[in-house]
This record gives sequence, C-alpha cells and structure tokens, in this order.
Amino acid sequence: MSNALKDRVQELYEATKDLKSFEELAPHCESFNNWIADSKLSINTLGTKLSAAGFYKLFNALPLEQGKNAESIPKHDEHGNVKSYQLKHYVLTLCGLKPQDWATRNETDRVTNRLAEGQEVDPDSYIEVTGKLLESSDPHELAVGLIAATGRRPHEILARAVFTPVPDEPYKVSFKGQGKKRGKAVEFMISTLFPASHIIKQLNKLRRESSTKALLKEVAKEFPTDITAQNAAIESRRGNSLRRVVQEYFGGRDTKKPVLSFRAESDQNDCKALRAACAALLSERDCDGGVGSKMLFYGRFLGHVDNSVIPTDKDLQNIVTSLGYADYYVTQAVPFPPAPDIEKTIRVGLTHEIRDTINDLKEELEASTQAEVIEKLIDSHLNRAEGVRALHAEIAQLKANNQQLQEKLAMSESNPTADIQAIIAPLVARIEALEAAQANTSATKPQPTQPKEEINWENVSNTDLWTNLDGTSNRAKGSAEEKIRRSFEAITTYNDTIATGDNDRIAITNLGLRALSGVNGLVVGEWIKAHTDEIISHHAKYEMLNPKDPNKVETYFNKSLGNDKINKILELINKELLDGVALKKSS
Repeated sequence: MSNALKDRVQELYEATKDLKSFEELAPHCESFNNWIADSKLSINTLGTKLSAAGFYKLFNALPLEQGKNAESIPKHDEHGNVKSYQLKHYVLTLCGLKPQDWATRNETDRVTNRLAEGQEVDPDSYIEVTGKLLESSDPHELAVGLIAATGRRPHEILARAVFTPVPDEPYKVSFKGQGKKRGKAVEFMISTLFPASHIIKQLNKLRRESSTKALLKEVAKEFPTDITAQNAAIESRRGNSLRRVVQEYFGGRDTKKPVLSFRAESDQNDCKALRAACAALLSERDCDGGVGSKMLFYGRFLGHVDNSVIPTDKDLQNIVTSLGYADYYVTQAVPFPPAPDIEKTIRVGLTHEIRDTINDLKEELEASTQAEVIEKLIDSHLNRAEGVRALHAEIAQLKANNQQLQEKLAMSESNPTADIQAIIAPLVARIEALEAAQANTSATKPQPTQPKEEINWENVSNTDLWTNLDGTSNRAKGSAEEKIRRSFEAITTYNDTIATGDNDRIAITNLGLRALSGVNGLVVGEWIKAHTDEIISHHAKYEMLNPKDPNKVETYFNKSLGNDKINKILELINKELLDGVALKKSS
C-alpha cells in the first residue's frame, strides 16, 4: 500500500503542480479521493500514510497564489475563535484529512490508558536476551539487539547512527544520525545498556554484513536525494523481519510469559516497545534525581528534548512526546553488564550414537554441555600423550647414561668398583620400571570396539525401552526408532478408541511424537518421512487436512486445539495408553 500511495501522490502532484484554477484542479482531486476511498485507509492512519508518502511536503513547497492555486484558510484557537489565516494549496484543502477528521483522529485515550496500566520491566531478563542478540551472527537478530541496547529506531541502527566513545564514560556514546529531525543534524550523548566499545563493534559488524550493505545501496539508488524517503523504505523493508525477532525473543501473541510485558492495547512486542523499555532501564540506572529530573533525562535520551545545544524551557514541551513512551517502569536495580567475551564456535557433525555417548559422559565428567565434554576428553588425551612423550624421553636419557657407564666399565682395567656398581644398579632398576610402565600404558590403549549384539527392541518392554537399570534414559542404538513407533501406535490407539470427537483427536506430528517419545526432533523427522503413507492414511480417516505432507497438519492442529490441550492429551496417552499399546510384530 505504501508504494502505491506514494505513486498516486506523485501522479497527483505532476498533474496539478502547474495548474492555476480551482476548476482545473478539482477533477484531479476528486479522482485521488475516490482512489483513497477504495483503498479503505482509516482516518487513524491516513494522515500518517500521506505524510510518509510526501503529500504535504510536495504541495507546501509550491509557490502559492491567492485565488489561482491556493486560498486563505482561517486558523482557530481552542475556543473556536479565528486567530489567523493561512494560505493553503487547493489540493491540501480538497484532499487528505479535513479539520474535523483531524479532531476525531486526535480524540483518543490510548496513551492515557497505556500510562495508567504501566508495565514493569525485569532488568536481568531483558539484559540477558539483549546480550544474546548482540552476539548473534543473524543480521536481523543483531539489529534488534542494538535497538534494545541503545533505544534507537530501526533506520537509525541500520543506516544513520554514528556512535563514538565518550572519554571516561564506558557506558555512554556520542550519537548522531537522529531520525525525524527534518534534516537538522544533531549530536548528543546517550547511555547504553552494554559497554560502548561492544555496541560500536557490533554496529560496525552489522553495517559490514552483505544484506545490510545491499539494502542501504538499494534505497540510496531509489531515493538519491531524499533521506526521509530512504529511512521510510528501510523501515518498510526490514520492519517485518525485525518485528518477528522481537516477538520471538521478547514476547509475541502466543507467548504466555513474555520477557517484556505487552504494552496496553498491544498483544505482542515491537521495536517501539524496546525503545520504551530501554529508556526506562537507563533512566533508572543513570539518573538519581526526582520525577522531573528523570523525565528530562528520559526526553533527552529519546531525542525529543534537544540537548545538543543550550536548552531552553520551550524545549520542555516536547516531553509530552516522551510521555507517550513512559508506560514501562523499573523497581529493581539495573546492572552494568560487561562486554561478552565468547570464543567463536563451529558446528561438529556427530552420529546419533556418538552424541548419546557424549550425553552419558556429562555426569561422569561433571560437565554441563556437550562442548565441555569434548573439551575434557581432548584435554585428557593431550595430557596422556604428553605423559607418554615424557616417559619415552626419560627412558632414552637413562639408556644413554647406562651406555656411557657400560663403556666406562669396559675401558676399566680392573673389576667394577663398588661405587660404579652402586650407580648402575638403581639406573638399571629405573629403566626396567619405566619400560614396564610403558608396556602397561600401551596395553591400556583403546582397543577396537567389538560390534555390539543387536537388540530386537520390538520385544522389549516399555519400561526397559525408555529407561536403563540405573534409572537413566535409554539411548542405545535402535531404541529411538522403536520409541517413535510405539508413540505413533499410542496416538492412533487414542484416536481410534478413546477420543470422543474430532476436536479431541490428536494429529501425528513431529511435535507430538517428540513430546511423547523423548527423541530428538531430527530423528523424528526422518521417521515421519519414512512412514508418510501410514500417517497420511490415519489423518485422512479423520479429515485432518494434510493431503500431501504429514508435517503440514501441525499448524492447523495447534490453532484448533492449543498447546494446553496438546499437553493434556500427551499426558493422558503417556499415563493410560503407552504401557497398554500392543506390539505389532509380537502380537
């Protein structure tokens, strides 16, 4: 819609810019108004959309002549009295919002309700998520992390913002590139949630990223002289992807416990919510004054109150704009998180058996992650190898010393003296001990593993299939596929015998099989591909709307039943059906 509206505004401008009579202008305005009516843009958004399309800017820039292309319009005070007159282009009087439309549009209590229903921000949760996003290699996630850590707008982060360090202020930057300043260049100092050095480093990383560079090049080529249009295009083309990240990490429509509470009259978070939350956190952390002092800090941080020059009291009227963001509040201390120092990692491909072995070693090696298990195994190997090398070196040195003594004895004219024998005896004993240790080390080298006896899991009870004798989860080779098969049988049995109606039946999806079997989703996905015909046949029996792909039923299923009901059904299956499922081949 935005591009189409922009094209229509440009067409109207080109058709009317040189016309000098109301009669010539009116038909063009009528055609434009009919198109607006057909587009069904609401009064609440029309003014904003027209402004973004350059409607007011284009016609306000034309030379105006009373009675030819413009007329004098009265301006009223709050009591309805005429206080002055304004010369206005005929197009602006015939198109767009009428005065009564503006009045209706502005008669809203949305901001008042939002302030009355303030939402608390948990600093630790917000900072933890922001820190993860700042370390992401995904440009959309990194951009959201920078927005959340600095309170800047998307187009500022992606294109305009320039951050420079402030001496002796590790959590502040000098910022220029503020949007919505009508071309006015401003620079002022702002606080940052994370160290300035880290923010600057990650912003440079984002700007070097190929898709970001391509986006900026594209909008600059499309609007070579109009920075405002470039900014609007950036917000439009990246808006959806950034909002998806915000909703995934901070809370969306289906999130039960969002990291950041939803603002009043909103059912999910967006970049503006991050801007508001960041301002609340930094005002609490960096401003110790009273309410007035905090509001002044708040307005300056958001860029509404100009602090790049000597401020005057007149600037304080812009705090009303800042007030629209001030529905978040903080009751806990806001920390100064350090810059992350995380080594870059790479993915290592593992078979399912090796992965399960690594998981089993976690407890034995007192490790919390698979990566830590691998690190400890490597350290152990390197230490053992270093010990073997040292052992070899010591034996070689002792043998050399023994050889020298033997040669010395051979050259002696008399029998070995007691002193020489006293030297040789322990030397030989030491060599023999070390060689024995070496032989023992060689004997304990890992031997080729003997192939394990294949277990026919179909004849194993459910208890033994899912659990080892020591109570740990059974991850033996072949057990995963049998767990999935029995879970599949449990679901089909439930649908055929216990479910009372269509709305109670459960679809056979990766989600359901994964939750019931406890098997990795990738393994479940492979099993689903191998048994597609069986799954589709069962779904078709109950019209579960997946004629081609068994995975595509999941979205419909989740919408119709909801996650709570899924969990209840899975729990019911687990308790009442799993142990009662007949084994196909054994029966």
